[in-house]
Amino acid sequence: MWIVIIFLLFLIFLLIKPKRIKKTKSKRLAPLGYTLFYTDQNTKNRNSNVIYKKILYSEKYNIQGKPDFVYKKFNKCYVIELKSGTIKNENMPHTGDLLQLVAYFLIIEDLYGYKVKKGKLIYSDYSFVVYNTRYLRKYLLRTLKNMRNMLKTGEGEANCSFVHCKYCMCRQTVCDFYNKL
Repeated sequence: MWIVIIFLLFLIFLLIKPKRIKKTKSKRLAPLGYTLFYTDQNTKNRNSNVIYKKILYSEKYNIQGKPDFVYKKFNKCYVIELKSGTIKNENMPHTGDLLQLVAYFLIIEDLYGYKVKKGKLIYSDYSFVVYNTRYLRKYLLRTLKNMRNMLKTGEGEANCSFVHCKYCMCRQTVCDFYNKL
């Protein structure tokens, strides 16, 4: 009897549990009440309260980057990354784009001490609201560890495919996978 009740509660939890990555058609940048804190975009009208085009570096994680937009409200931030490609019928953002956004979460938290609850990946056809979850953070840190280990030892397996390699900067340079297709 108890097993049935626990199973039913588990099913209810799965059905009402909020998704941690939500696909939407919305192109709106910042949530209400947030103000621009950082941007990598060129602009003629500059605000003295905004950081422009600076490379953000986290010593703690040894990663750097330049998010497209970071909006702030009190001690919380919202990160937005614009992508020129499309997502079409896929229900998840591209893995590299997702990890890039999560890296920005970590950089901003380390560099400025602001909590990043979520961010947004905006493609030309869809956008994704991505929550800063423990799972995504661990996934990024594990990926970084694997990448650094590959660089150090020269051993590892790349995730090569036409789709993944089509726009890669290593194509036709240090990686010969693309030429074999």
